[in-house]
Amino acid sequence: MGYYTYIIAAVVVMIWSFAVQANLKSKVSKGSKIRASSGITANQVVQQMLRDHEIYGITIEHKPGQMTDCYSPKEGKIYLSDTTYGQDTISAIAIAAHECGHAIQDKENMPLYEFRQLLAPAASIASKAGPWIVIIGVLLSAYASRSNSDIGYAISTIGIVVYFVAFLFYLVMLPVERNASSRAYKDMKTSGWVSDDQLSLAHKVLRAAGDTYAVALASSAVTLLRLIAIRGGKRR
Repeated sequence: MGYYTYIIAAVVVMIWSFAVQANLKSKVSKGSKIRASSGITANQVVQQMLRDHEIYGITIEHKPGQMTDCYSPKEGKIYLSDTTYGQDTISAIAIAAHECGHAIQDKENMPLYEFRQLLAPAASIASKAGPWIVIIGVLLSAYASRSNSDIGYAISTIGIVVYFVAFLFYLVMLPVERNASSRAYKDMKTSGWVSDDQLSLAHKVLRAAGDTYAVALASSAVTLLRLIAIRGGKRR
C-alpha cells in the first residue's frame, strides 16, 4: 500500500467513523425519548430473556456512564449504563437485549463468541505492541543496511504477526456483535416489548451500534496493510 493510498484509505475510514458515530448518537438519542409501548424496563427485558433461554446465575448491575453496557462472563453480570438501567425507552430495551444476546451466545457455546473471548486479552496488547515492533525492525534494517543481516525484516514480520492477532479479533467481533443484535431483535419482536411501529427504530439502534464494529475492522485492516508496506520486501 503506497503512502498516498494509505492516506486516502485512512481519511475515508475516519470520515466513515464520524458518520457512524453521529448516526449512532442520533438513533440512540431518538430512541431514548420514546417509551416502549409495553412499559417494560430494560432490567425486566434482561430478566425475561435470561428466563426464556434458561440462563441462571446472571445478575444485573448498574454501571455509571453512557454506553457502558456490557456482559461480563467472568463475573456473571450484565452491566447497564445510566441511560439503560431501569429505563423503559426503545433504546434502553434494544441495548439491554443486545447485551443479553451475548449471554445467550455464551450459554450456547457459540464458536465465534468463544474464539473472540479467547483472543480478547492478547488483542488488547497486540494492537499496541505490533506497530512498535514493526518500527523497531525497520530501524534495525536501516542501521544494518550495509550488512546481509535480515534481522530487522524478521523482527518487522513478527510485529505484523502480532498485530494480526488484533485484526483477527476485530474480524471475529463484527459477526459476533451482529449475531447478538439479531438475537435481541428476534426476542423483541416475538415478546412484544415494543410495538410493530417501534420495531423499526429499535432495529436502527442495533444496526447503528453494530456499524461501529465494522469501522473498527476497516481501521484495523488499513493499519495492517500499512505495517506490511512499511516493512517492505526482503533484501535479495
